[in-house]
Amino acid sequence: MSHNNPTELEIFQHHIKSDGVPDEALETEEWGGADVVIKERLDADTEKWLGEEPFVIGFQSTQPRRRAVITKHSKELSWLFLQLRDIFSERIDYITKYDFFGLLAQSAIDYLAVDEESQNASGLLLAVLDTAKGFSDDEASV
Repeated sequence: MSHNNPTELEIFQHHIKSDGVPDEALETEEWGGADVVIKERLDADTEKWLGEEPFVIGFQSTQPRRRAVITKHSKELSWLFLQLRDIFSERIDYITKYDFFGLLAQSAIDYLAVDEESQNASGLLLAVLDTAKGFSDDEASV
């Protein structure tokens, strides 16, 4: 299956809806990259990293800033970020990766802001997948 096929996201979404999060996700290391970190707990190093926000002028289409997604589903979300990195590998570059992963992180943060305790890993992953689908749709219209 080609990584450039937008239906790959729909297939991926269907698997999460029907089968849930695969067991391999629980073995994934927490994500860190493109000014995004995903952690189970906010630690002093991450707080310091967030607090040292640099002033950036760049070609990003979104506001450049660091994001930390703090969730009990950190491994599952990190696993999804790795899957999406692979799916979009031919379409994201050294500039767009900040937009792409920043948008994914922000969608996770927004989803978790509602009420993290009542949410499950599948719901979080599906919310982030919807954002990835939107990124793919926006890209196709350019």
